[in-house]
Amino acid sequence: MQEPIIVFCKERSNAWLICRLLRWRQVCSLCLPFDTPLEELLTYNPKGVIISAPLGEPGAPDGLDSRIFDAGVPVLALDGIAAALCTMSGGQVAPVIYSTTPMPLTLKEHPLFQEMNATGCALRMLAPLTPAEGLEPIAFSGEDVIGCAHREKPLYALEYPIERNDPDASQILTNFAYSICKCRADWNEDAMIDEAIAAIREGVPKDGQVLCAISGGVDSAVCAKLASMALGDRLRCLFVDTGLFRQGEVQYVIDAFQREMGIPVDHINARESFLQALSGLIDADSKERTASRLMRQTLTEYLALRPELCALVMGTNYSDVLLSGGGSDPLAPSIAILEPIRTLFKNEVRNLAGVLGMPASFASRQSFPSSGLALRIYGRVTEERLNVLRAADACWLEEIQEAGLDKRLWQYFATLVESPDAPSRHTICLRAIQASQSQGLAARLPYDLMERTTTRILSEVPNVSRVVYDLTPSKRYGMME
Repeated sequence: MQEPIIVFCKERSNAWLICRLLRWRQVCSLCLPFDTPLEELLTYNPKGVIISAPLGEPGAPDGLDSRIFDAGVPVLALDGIAAALCTMSGGQVAPVIYSTTPMPLTLKEHPLFQEMNATGCALRMLAPLTPAEGLEPIAFSGEDVIGCAHREKPLYALEYPIERNDPDASQILTNFAYSICKCRADWNEDAMIDEAIAAIREGVPKDGQVLCAISGGVDSAVCAKLASMALGDRLRCLFVDTGLFRQGEVQYVIDAFQREMGIPVDHINARESFLQALSGLIDADSKERTASRLMRQTLTEYLALRPELCALVMGTNYSDVLLSGGGSDPLAPSIAILEPIRTLFKNEVRNLAGVLGMPASFASRQSFPSSGLALRIYGRVTEERLNVLRAADACWLEEIQEAGLDKRLWQYFATLVESPDAPSRHTICLRAIQASQSQGLAARLPYDLMERTTTRILSEVPNVSRVVYDLTPSKRYGMME
């Protein structure tokens, strides 16, 4: 792994944003838990550290290892951590001031503020700092100090929020990375590929054979391609047909791997097992847990019959790691888990697919839940309901694509609920989502498209009595399903 900038944030969404902004400037960066001890931090050999927390009461936030400030690594302390650094250095912090009008900034000439337009910067809240003798004021709002730099140590404090679509916030991070931490702009697709291939080869014995579980999504597809480049014919791919996929997807995935990518695929039909396990389950969490458990069981049984396989490649991406607090659990003591894209966000994985020359359909593939169509059925999962939803979903996807709207939508799919008209009838709920900031909003689609899709579903799909369009916004990407 390259020498990264490490990001600690009290708020997870802020950590992800800072990490993504740095990577957009081709700077290697990683998010770590706020309570990570210094010893673990130093194992990454970081070029710098960025720490952020909301403005509040002065003092070191609970969980933060204050030894980080004495480790000799450049530290950019933002917002609440700027106030904490001031008090830890012997200074004082006044109560937070809130303003209904923007408070202008004045920035001293400093490497942290290169290529910034101070007249365009403003704050809505601040906590005036009274720095100790060892801190030099470098940023002001009126007469109030809101930023300072340590005179001897590479420590920088600034009460400036890192927000989306703020070029000055991005410039501050860039200046810290390049001018202060002396990072290089070498976080690119070539570096990602080299690191992934090296990690796969290091995790497998010289003559060892490896299994890659593919799901049809871009994550597992990129992992399979990387593993193929690293291991050649020592790679074996497995696709488990759960019966929960979209219409035509099973054959499409197998054909795409074998014909377009030249990677052979073993195929297991586990439809009956999954349908039986999901029978009677209603809530989404139970469906997700059951599908995940059964998939692990299927992979474990497959590996047990093939002792020549010593490792399993899985498509765990960086968002999965950050949300779960770790990677995938091992299936068996003798089977190593390889996660070649565990440090890459989804957008980076998609870019990598294009660079690797994979089919465009994989790079642009929509996210799909691990429990598949079962998650998109509100209520019991039956074979009849799966068939109804699969057919309705295919109609919706085809109409969106024929209208030329697929490129401007983040996701579009159908869900199924029990119809209020009769227990044996179904209501199809159409969903089309546009990504906005960190949330998803229902897309405003042409009325004739909605009418055409409704007519088609009612005429082509049996036992559907209603078709509706879901306008519910989602506060987070994970809530879009």
